[in-house]
Amino acid sequence: MPRKSNAEKTPTPDDQPLLKLVPSPQPSEVFIWNDDHPPAVNYAALGKRLAVSGDLFRSPAYGNGLILLLPGGKSKPVTKGADLAPIVVDRVPVAVVRDGKSKGGMIPSAHLAAMLQAETFLSEFPPVDLVTTVPMYLSNFALAVPGYNNGDEGHRILYVGERPQVSDSMDTINAFLDVMEWESNADRTNAVGTALTVMLRNHFPGGKPIILATATKSQAGKDTTLAFAAGLAGSVSISYQGTNWALERSFVGAVKTAPDAGMVVVENARLDRRDKFIASAFLERFATDPEPLLFSTGTGQPVRRRNDLVLAISTNFGTASEDLLNRSLPIHLHPKGDIQNRQPRIGNPKLEFLPANKEEIAAELRGMVERWKAAGERPDEEVRHPFSVWAKVVGGILKANGFTDFLANYGKRKTADDPRRHGLGLIGAMKPDEWLRPEEWTRSVVELGLVKTVIHEADRENDKSRTRGIGVVMSAHTNETFLVETDDSKLILRLEKRRHRVDGGDPKVQYRFAVVETEAASSED
Repeated sequence: MPRKSNAEKTPTPDDQPLLKLVPSPQPSEVFIWNDDHPPAVNYAALGKRLAVSGDLFRSPAYGNGLILLLPGGKSKPVTKGADLAPIVVDRVPVAVVRDGKSKGGMIPSAHLAAMLQAETFLSEFPPVDLVTTVPMYLSNFALAVPGYNNGDEGHRILYVGERPQVSDSMDTINAFLDVMEWESNADRTNAVGTALTVMLRNHFPGGKPIILATATKSQAGKDTTLAFAAGLAGSVSISYQGTNWALERSFVGAVKTAPDAGMVVVENARLDRRDKFIASAFLERFATDPEPLLFSTGTGQPVRRRNDLVLAISTNFGTASEDLLNRSLPIHLHPKGDIQNRQPRIGNPKLEFLPANKEEIAAELRGMVERWKAAGERPDEEVRHPFSVWAKVVGGILKANGFTDFLANYGKRKTADDPRRHGLGLIGAMKPDEWLRPEEWTRSVVELGLVKTVIHEADRENDKSRTRGIGVVMSAHTNETFLVETDDSKLILRLEKRRHRVDGGDPKVQYRFAVVETEAASSED
């Protein structure tokens, strides 16, 4: 399909009225605050007057105050009476009356504080879930237009920016993808899937994967890939901390410092000597929480926010825990040769190409979504992932645009990055397609020196406990697939379990690693 120039890009339909985002001039009519009236009457009347200005919105949570739109698309929470007082002064001339007599022009501070908790006042303002300068998609996959977009809960968006552009081309995205050294086509596709996930990040609260960017070498392009995916939404980076509370503190501090970032990257995660793998109960919990509470000592007051963030981890030298792998979207880079001497035809991808082409890439990603919509918004019913709703939507968009193998490396990366799964794959490759009892598989584990890798620590004491331990582990991984590379072939194995009667005796549990697929190993370095 020929590439469209910027002038030829298709604007989104003007299907919603635009909201005036510049405050109206201060009305000349004086507002009478009558202390002889019930507070609710004054609160509702003042709310109506302030709402006319067009730059005040309510936080959606009950009694959570207002949001003041600032120049440049920034916003400020208004949660205290002291915050509300100057806003009233700038917008409404007030006369306070009590017992029919004038009492000045300032509303009592106790009432200003109470109004920010009262529905009679707050209900006069449109609720906003997100104030953004980046184009977003509403729950029905309509593009937000400049101004106030009154979508479903979680999709009431105040977009402060130009009308979003949509491109029919894929040239810029493909130019970037073509110079990156992906291990497989699945990794290439997953990179685009990550970019779509960031663009649609408000659609899957508590249901988005943790992006796991790995590579065989340093400087292979992990952070470049994540910068491509973050796009206009931007990202904020933190360092990996083996201690859970320390990582949580860094995370909360970063999010509060950069609340508009679309992605949080745990950058270049490395393992300490005492750690066996990268793990974080906090990240696992955050990824599955639709509305997490952000709080850690030293980071200010707790804040609850809708989970519209995408989490990412980049690492060369760390193995991720099974819980993180289960929640991951893997992207693996496998560069060959001397990285330092590479001269991509697009220039430096991270420092030159991406900054110069952010808008075009975003327009092409929107074009992908629009083509999927035009094709009937069909989900990908074949893809498998614990975050199934996300996987079906993103997989469907990718399929509609010719990208294949989405998440095809999911099981493979789990095998490569999870020591226990990797060990199971090795013993399966030793005796493929053989039905064996747990005690027989235990001998293979011992022979390969994988006791500490495969069997839980509490089950390593003697032959009997090791047999029990391998049975527990193999039962837990039944029906999973494992990719194993030997000196001369690559095997995809599936672990199977059965109860079988041997020589007329009682039925015994047996396991085998059935060969699903095999191919010759590549001779390329």
